[in-house]
Amino acid sequence: MISFRQDGETNCVSTSWNLQQAVLWISMSIEWVQTLRLHVQLIDGSTKSYFKKGALGDRGREMMRGTFESEQTLYSFAPNNVPKPLAWGTYKNEPDNHFYMCDFYDITDDLPEVGKFCATVAKIHKDSMGKSPNNQYGFQVSTHLAYVANDNSWSDSWEAWYAKALERMLDEEVKSHGPDEELSLLTTAMFEKVIPRLLRPLETGGHQIQPCLIHSDLWPGNVKPDAVTHEPIILDSCAFWGHNEADLGSWRAPRYRLGHSYMTEYHQHIPISAPVEDWDDRNALYAMRYDLLVSALFPKEPQFRRLAMDEMKRLVDKYPGGYEAM
Repeated sequence: MISFRQDGETNCVSTSWNLQQAVLWISMSIEWVQTLRLHVQLIDGSTKSYFKKGALGDRGREMMRGTFESEQTLYSFAPNNVPKPLAWGTYKNEPDNHFYMCDFYDITDDLPEVGKFCATVAKIHKDSMGKSPNNQYGFQVSTHLAYVANDNSWSDSWEAWYAKALERMLDEEVKSHGPDEELSLLTTAMFEKVIPRLLRPLETGGHQIQPCLIHSDLWPGNVKPDAVTHEPIILDSCAFWGHNEADLGSWRAPRYRLGHSYMTEYHQHIPISAPVEDWDDRNALYAMRYDLLVSALFPKEPQFRRLAMDEMKRLVDKYPGGYEAM
């Protein structure tokens, strides 16, 4: 018998599965999470596979809760492309050990086909646009990029929300690599000049955007073709309600092998937001959050900090007068 807790919005219910046989394969173990494939024979003799990941401690509990809430919301808009979330909870006999479970998919290690993948992402964005609670930016619980917790507090302003998200990632990066005077100066200029210049025009001067559901971690490790149908399967979201173009930030980095062709295809479905001329620099600003994340995850690899700082310097030099100079 496998027992777990399945959480709803405010209360918990106890759920149990009676299984005749269960076989576990450890598929990956990294510093902050362990994943398993659970292959079970059900009472009626049929078999089914499930995916489970787990983590320890208070942070692990919040990670599993955030994963469930995030995947459940994403699944509601793309049930054919997101593994169905089943439960999250804590082991009865191991109160410091927490897990998340969903349906298991056999996937290949290829990049998703550009047309199908971009159509799927765009459909999630279009179908969810304008449906966030109170038309605000944020999410109902904290979610995690790797082990980094995001402050998803609700905001009426996209500029304010994204500034807070970038500040959170910068704080984590400095914890990992230590303080740097040049980075500190660039950070001040980014928040005082660059972010207002690139994001405030989206919601002023007659322009308007609407929050839509953002996966927020669309790198090749989380987007794979189904081994049988070849349809794109989208995994391990870190969802929030935000500007649709923010989901394309991770596509910019050459290391992820997504790029211009994917962005061009995506914009066949959803046009570039106005002001169109700011698109490439907005994309660079959104990509910066992922460069800082990777830098935080690899404290012995200085090239990722340098990459982020070079892009910060380019933007600071380009927009010294900020929003007021438009």
